[in-house]
Amino acid sequence: MKKNRLEGKRFKNSVIAAFMIMGASTMMFQGFTQVATAAEYNKTNTVPTSYEKQLSYTNNNSLPEGYKKSNYTVKDIDLPFYRSQTPTSKDITKKDAAEIGAQALWSIYGLSLEGQVIEMGYQPATENIPRSTWCGDVLINGVISYGFEVDSVTGEIFSVIHSRTLNKKVSVGYDSSLAGNNSAYAELAKKTAEKFNVVHGAVAAVDYNCQGFANDDPNITFNLKGENGEVASMTFSRYDKALLSISYHAGFQYTLKTIEKLDQKMQEMDLQIKKAASSSNGNQTPSLVVFEQK
Repeated sequence: MKKNRLEGKRFKNSVIAAFMIMGASTMMFQGFTQVATAAEYNKTNTVPTSYEKQLSYTNNNSLPEGYKKSNYTVKDIDLPFYRSQTPTSKDITKKDAAEIGAQALWSIYGLSLEGQVIEMGYQPATENIPRSTWCGDVLINGVISYGFEVDSVTGEIFSVIHSRTLNKKVSVGYDSSLAGNNSAYAELAKKTAEKFNVVHGAVAAVDYNCQGFANDDPNITFNLKGENGEVASMTFSRYDKALLSISYHAGFQYTLKTIEKLDQKMQEMDLQIKKAASSSNGNQTPSLVVFEQK
């Protein structure tokens, strides 16, 4: 496995991610493709791809300002899970998906992929994520440093990711002061989201999500809601406020739905436990309590 391939999987496809959104994880909010991706998908039945709305894929009509196609190499992600997946006739090609990702990374990070490698993998739709996707890991000088995920039919961007190792002595622990006073980061998230049109319009709300870290880079994540109802999340470094990842409405909406399902199940389990405890207490044999007179 190549260096710097994170121990985890793309956040929106795992139950762990849902708990992370609730602040229960110390992993980076999003991750790159890994072995765990295959493990999770192998435990999940795939379902036909469905869409709430159809979007047309365009590759040449709306290029980002200043963008010029780079001479990069497209390869397959060399993992057993991806080797066993076959795109359908409705899916765009991995090369077209790679170009969409390259354009997105240029738009957000100003990244040129000249002479670099993009490793691509196909992920079928699942019960929780009813849209198939192409995932890309971008190798910069042989190290996975960026990533993206796009809808395999429409080309809609699901996420962009930047992973790095600081190689500095930086605390990655939880910063309790930020939990109650994170207005500077919240304002940064709002301005950045509107700059890059993350929710396709003005931002109506920014909510603190959680803290974590990836490699030695501590981070903080916020959930955003647009005035048009779109939802997204953004992660920034707590070291230098660098933008580390964006999860767009296309994918993040399903993460929130998964959280709702988990929350409902947890509430049902809690109710069952309380009922069982109440029933157990009601069937207990009365005890004789003797008080000593003074």
